[in-house]
Amino acid sequence: MFSLLRRGFTLIELLVVIAIIAVLVGLLLPAVQKVRESAARSKCQNNLKQLALGCMNFESVNGHYPRNVGAGAFAIGGNPSWMFVALGYTEDTALYQAVIASGSFANAKTAGILPARTNLTRCPSDGFQLDQGQYSNYVASVGPQCNNPPTGCPGPFQVHCNGQVVVPHASGTPPALSPPTHPGYGPSHSWGTSVTGIRDFPGMFARTSASGLPGALTVRIRDVTDGTSSTLLIGETLPEFCEFQRSTGTLGTGWPEGGNTITQGQTIQPINYKIEPVTASPLPPFSSSCSAGSTWCPSGNADRCMANWHVTWGFKSNHPGGANFAFADGSVHFLRETIDMRTYQYLGHRSDGQPVTIP
Repeated sequence: MFSLLRRGFTLIELLVVIAIIAVLVGLLLPAVQKVRESAARSKCQNNLKQLALGCMNFESVNGHYPRNVGAGAFAIGGNPSWMFVALGYTEDTALYQAVIASGSFANAKTAGILPARTNLTRCPSDGFQLDQGQYSNYVASVGPQCNNPPTGCPGPFQVHCNGQVVVPHASGTPPALSPPTHPGYGPSHSWGTSVTGIRDFPGMFARTSASGLPGALTVRIRDVTDGTSSTLLIGETLPEFCEFQRSTGTLGTGWPEGGNTITQGQTIQPINYKIEPVTASPLPPFSSSCSAGSTWCPSGNADRCMANWHVTWGFKSNHPGGANFAFADGSVHFLRETIDMRTYQYLGHRSDGQPVTIP
């Protein structure tokens, strides 16, 4: 009788198979990650498109783009942000309608309707604290707005607003640089605070108006003299690295009410400028100190310090190489982080009179 012996894998053959599988997985994973990021980037661009169209629809009804605060034409009063009223002019209106039905922001908070996030407030490439409905990955553009830093912190990007850093933490318009870094516009009110009219801020939005006068923030199409197709409207940010969202985003409703948590996107900082994270838990009270050991600046690297609002208010994303932006005409473009800074400022300014092409 003959016996048939079943021959198994030798150790060497098994190792070869494992090595082949490892190589195939190594080749496949980057491709899967690339496809996944491409899908996330596309969804992010769609979010921006919808928000921009909401702003444009609002403008067609009300004669001006939404304002940062006191956005106008709001049925229950209060202090709605530009994003909240724009949401009412998009396909994603469920939250807007629920708040309106509640009668007030206070009622919406009591009922647990707010804070909340919608399909349009977060980018799929950012997974930071998705349970916190106050945060948003999209902020309105204030363009090349001057931004005096906190006392003791540097202001390396002030040159791009054509203003000087003379007195840190000072409001008002700083003295002009002569000659200007970028011809075509002068310095603007620091932070976009207490503006008295559209001449005081260069972008499509301003932070706050003088004496609470919402009309000081009003931008109409005729005010966008550089053309809506070449003026930034909304861009991306990362809440984890936003002083203005981390310090106030965990209080109140965040992005729907007020607006300072989503209306401080500046172009004077480079796209995707790196900020050191604040990892303390629970989050400590905000400190404007750039000294080493400060709760909001542990390493003391003031140029990358979360406490230094001069460096944190720029646009940033988790997309490799740049960030998505919606323009005032509703178009959406991906701008590289290597964009020429002069071109970037002119895209941020609505009326500098300088011709520019989207790169």
